[in-house]
Amino acid sequence: LGTHLLLFGHIYERKKGAKPKKKSWTKVKVKDKLNNAVMLEPKQYDRVLKEAPKLLLISRGVLCDKFKVNGSVSRRLLKDMMAKGLITQVGDHHHAATFYTGKEAKKPVPGEEVKAEN
Repeated sequence: LGTHLLLFGHIYERKKGAKPKKKSWTKVKVKDKLNNAVMLEPKQYDRVLKEAPKLLLISRGVLCDKFKVNGSVSRRLLKDMMAKGLITQVGDHHHAATFYTGKEAKKPVPGEEVKAEN
């Protein structure tokens, strides 16, 4: 029979070589670990107090991304800036994220934002 194998009356072809490796279904992309600060230095704290009130929308995520701080640090910064009167609370909900706006932020004027770009 040569390259064929007879088993229980059926002819099977012998396989040569190693078995092929099974393919994985998805390629998982590994997200880089963020190295955000868990404590603030006085210089960085002053920078946050100077720049954050100029932002139109402030949330925990915005502070984490812009100033590279941890989520717990950003929550404390929001409370501190609220107490100092640098930001005002826009929305409050127990399930959703709370948003703030800076006192020095340039508010959009309703008549100017509808201008057509030609």
